[in-house]
Amino acid sequence: MLISRRQRPPDTPIPIILLGGRPVPLQTSLSILGVEVNSVLTFTDHIRTIARKAAWKLSCVRRVSHLLDPQGITTLYTAQVRSLMEYAPLTWSSCPPSYLSLLDKVQARAQRLISLQALQDQLLPPLQPLQQGRDVAGLCVVYKTHKQHVPHLAALRQP
Repeated sequence: MLISRRQRPPDTPIPIILLGGRPVPLQTSLSILGVEVNSVLTFTDHIRTIARKAAWKLSCVRRVSHLLDPQGITTLYTAQVRSLMEYAPLTWSSCPPSYLSLLDKVQARAQRLISLQALQDQLLPPLQPLQQGRDVAGLCVVYKTHKQHVPHLAALRQP
């Protein structure tokens, strides 16, 4: 994969890379540990894919929601949908708010689904905002870098 800040590939030809005598095809993005990175080092395609998968999984939860109480829907949502949206939260930091709102919309639909199943007199606590989880993950990295002196984060340490 050619990594560049340019939106389009450069005009000059890119040399062919050979591995074992075979040419290695140029990729526009690659997936490492379930996180997709494109050649401009943004995660926007990854966010769109995650939002689409989360919406699909939430529709599956909706189809069985008539069989569950609000707590069961919450548990199923947390295990199947939210875990997908919370994986690798630091990757979301470089995404524009418009893409992050796709994930927030899925969460809002889940909250509506849970509240529809609740009885009139039953008060349910709201789901934790996704942004709060992303903020906590960032703060954990800062804490590990500056207070715990974790070796693999030493390059991030500022005087």
